[in-house]
Amino acid sequence: MPTFTIYAVLRATTPVDDTTVDAVAAGLRPGDGELRVWREPDRAALRASTECDAADLEAALQQAHALGDELGERCPGDVLETAALSDDDSLVWRAWL
Repeated sequence: MPTFTIYAVLRATTPVDDTTVDAVAAGLRPGDGELRVWREPDRAALRASTECDAADLEAALQQAHALGDELGERCPGDVLETAALSDDDSLVWRAWL
């Protein structure tokens, strides 16, 4: 089964600082050694990325949506974007806000 990089971007409704990033990272997908969580310093945005196995880009994008939902469970806000990337292609979903 192919491996994809997935990510999600959340626009937080509250300020995102290093404490928020640490708290989200600690509870988001424990045991996932590929998981990375970071913030954009000039925006109230929280990002997370990891690797996943999936049958194709569409299936990987569904996993990216799940990652976005998990971010939203740990930090109030709206998921702005999710994406699945392979070595050759990508599939991106963006919210209409």
